[in-house]
Amino acid sequence: MTAFGVFWGILMLVVLVGLGHGVFNGIASSVNSIPSNSLILGGGHTSMPYKGMATDRSITTKNDDIEMLRSFLGDKAKYIIPQNGAGSMTVNVGENNISADVVGTNAGYYHVIPSEMIYGRYINDVDIHERRKVCVIGIRVYETLFPQGGDPCGKLVKVGEIYYTVVGVVRKLTGMISLGEDVDQSLVLPINTLQLSYGHGSNVYSIIVTMHDQYDVKVWEDRILAAMKEKYLVHPDDKSAFWSFNLSEIISMFNNLFLGINILLWIVGCGSLFAGLIGISNIMLVTVKERTQEIGIRRALGAKPKTILTQILCESLVLTIAAGITGLVLGVWILNVVGIFVDVSAGSSDFPMANPQIEFSVAVSALFVIIIGGLLAGWMPAKRAMMIKAIEALREE
Repeated sequence: MTAFGVFWGILMLVVLVGLGHGVFNGIASSVNSIPSNSLILGGGHTSMPYKGMATDRSITTKNDDIEMLRSFLGDKAKYIIPQNGAGSMTVNVGENNISADVVGTNAGYYHVIPSEMIYGRYINDVDIHERRKVCVIGIRVYETLFPQGGDPCGKLVKVGEIYYTVVGVVRKLTGMISLGEDVDQSLVLPINTLQLSYGHGSNVYSIIVTMHDQYDVKVWEDRILAAMKEKYLVHPDDKSAFWSFNLSEIISMFNNLFLGINILLWIVGCGSLFAGLIGISNIMLVTVKERTQEIGIRRALGAKPKTILTQILCESLVLTIAAGITGLVLGVWILNVVGIFVDVSAGSSDFPMANPQIEFSVAVSALFVIIIGGLLAGWMPAKRAMMIKAIEALREE
């Protein structure tokens, strides 16, 4: 029963660290599926007068900002993607209907939005150039509008009073991070088609800028905003005229968060293990007290202090190693069972876990902690036993 404390401590350590590792893997796969070297920006309201322009002007980014940024950044930018939206609208096919987010963008959209093509193709440059009435729908929209299944490409869907031809079906790869609307429940149009169909003029709600890997978006963020402020006659120190955030900062926040969580899990697990080791040390002290006469007789018969020390330490080690290895094996088995359920649930992109296992180095470290802990737990009782004098032990009642 005393060894159960060590068993429970090592079990908690293995399971907690393994599950934490699984959650980290799940979210890391979501984070890594988006281009971290990206910046998202949009217009706000000015807070300072500048060059005769009034305060509290509303700034709305436009189509020509895309060309300006392309010219400004040159080959440093990998993608420059405008986004606009018509909000949530009812999409119909016959009697089937669903409310979906109607989004307008360009051909680069799906390079920065984690998604998988199920049928057809994405929006392309020809669609943009010819302002085609085509759309790409999310998997949830597809399943509702086409319950019979099959390839829907070439079929018409009705959005409000306008019909669009379906050219593709997509499914999001992650539900943990989104750069806009829910891909699974969206309907994506060429941005100029959306602007023309719903009276948005040349307005663009937000712009995603993805830099090539050798150009750090943190360095270029201020330069990009400065170029936008110059174009719209905004004071260089005005912080509210444009909003922006770069994804590398978000990813860094995730990494720091999980580092803290991992440290907390280790503290909890090691605390449970330490409590078990204290229990073993206490029970060994009681054992030495109860076996005083036995130790005295062995000393009288010629047993050396080293022999008594080795006996007590070995008993402590047997308890801790047996309990610890049992907890370690059971913990790994539990993680394997959880891993099976995770694999079964892998079809759900919202499931925030992947490969909940501990690393081999963690298992070796846990085994090392068990051995050292067993020696420490038995050291004080062994030292007390070694100091018992034979004549005093024989008088013990």
